[in-house]
Amino acid sequence: MSEPLTSEDSKKLLELCRAGKLYEVERWIESGKSIRTSPGIRRTPLDVAIDLGFHSLIELLIRNESDQETKNKTLSDAVAKKRLDLVELLVANGAQITSLPLAEVLLTWEPAIIGFFLGHGADVVTGSPFAVALGEKVRTALRPYVDYKKAHPELAKELQEQADRALRHFANEGNLKWISLMMWAGADPRSRGPTLDDRYSDDPECHTTALQEACYKGNLDVLRKLRPDPSRDDLSELLRCASLFGSREIVRYLLQMGADPNDKSNGGSSSLDGRLHHLAFEDFRASMNKQLISKYAVREAMECLQELVEHGALWKPENGRELNSIRQTLFKCEPVVTVEVVKLLARYKACPEETLEELLNAPRMRQHLSSLGMKFHPGREARSKVPTRR
Repeated sequence: MSEPLTSEDSKKLLELCRAGKLYEVERWIESGKSIRTSPGIRRTPLDVAIDLGFHSLIELLIRNESDQETKNKTLSDAVAKKRLDLVELLVANGAQITSLPLAEVLLTWEPAIIGFFLGHGADVVTGSPFAVALGEKVRTALRPYVDYKKAHPELAKELQEQADRALRHFANEGNLKWISLMMWAGADPRSRGPTLDDRYSDDPECHTTALQEACYKGNLDVLRKLRPDPSRDDLSELLRCASLFGSREIVRYLLQMGADPNDKSNGGSSSLDGRLHHLAFEDFRASMNKQLISKYAVREAMECLQELVEHGALWKPENGRELNSIRQTLFKCEPVVTVEVVKLLARYKACPEETLEELLNAPRMRQHLSSLGMKFHPGREARSKVPTRR
């Protein structure tokens, strides 16, 4: 690699390039002078030529450029300017296709440039470029994705996962248009994996399906668009996802499809367990300020609880630890929330009398309810399940 020019000579060469003096630049090179600018000068002759779009000058400089990094950077600049002619010229003279992340190419929205890179060995796997572009709603990436996947069955698995990630993303966003487009592109709503958030891509416990994302977000229109199938999908699992965040509409929809609310080995409902436990997360601000969560904040959660118990869901804690966990959750809510939960479970016979009695018959629980002017009577609660006013 030749030595860089002095600062003065660098400025002279750049001025020749800016003026478009092709033959003088050619004579400069033939005289044996370097075209590497001084380290203190950020611009290169190729930068100037690319800005001008001077095809002949670019060709002259790239043919005499020995630094691969400079060639590759110039290719990135040509892509950013959406100049296919310059991209072709640079690649023909040594710029490396794989030096540029394919996502950067896809985000140009330029079908011709996208096609050129895909046809010349672009890396379609590293960085999940199609997932990135599709997540950014680049429509011009859809057809290249479908065609490339069809033409390269050896990469079908890796490409499929990218479409599935984008589908999970749009299921979470509730974007019906792009859900339809991703389904058209062959994305699978049942595959489990990460969304577009790379922070959790290596944590299987954070992986979901598009169907689960729809349930978590409580979006019934999205869930219908994804077409859950009782013969293929674990409806009870989807019911648990929907129940966590109080989506009464989806809970009802899944129950009507045949989801079994009582899926635990002891005959209890994991969906009911989850909904009760997550009462403590219904008002994040109150929790952060160490305030009790209000009856108003849990109104949607209570509607979801009612939907579950109306369809026969049973609360059957498997041990004292599970029961105490729900008790601790209720301590984080206003006392009236405990009363409403107990009334609901009692009205629909959603748990054994002994369980409600054990829930209420604890010193701290009695203290918790005392602010309502209520007094606990163990024998009476075993029958009525409801604290009584003094």
